[in-house]
Amino acid sequence: MRIVGTVLLAIAATLVGLFGDFMLGLSGLTLAGPGLSVIEYSDADDAERSIGIGMGVVSLLVWLVLLLSAALVGLGGDRPTRARRATVWVVVGLSAVLVLGPLAAVLATPPPVSEYPLPEWDRA
Repeated sequence: MRIVGTVLLAIAATLVGLFGDFMLGLSGLTLAGPGLSVIEYSDADDAERSIGIGMGVVSLLVWLVLLLSAALVGLGGDRPTRARRATVWVVVGLSAVLVLGPLAAVLATPPPVSEYPLPEWDRA
């Protein structure tokens, strides 16, 4: 029963984590520029971006809590068997790969090259 609980918690955690990745990607958060920056798109304002970043960060924190809960549920009990411990670590590792891989891809996305570059100051 604990294995089923672990798998269900890990599935829920993975879905929440992927939602967090999706929200951070939509908000334009990137590490590819000079440090942590937000890609400026013309069709969104700062309030929408900050809501997206907030939802992404909260979703990733909930993912972490659910994943730790899945591990604690699976490893709890009197004496966890070797099969249960292996199942817990495989499920937790798979969830981590499925969430942290897209997160790395989202944060590594460089800002797009502007189609209409602005002239340098005092040169127009």
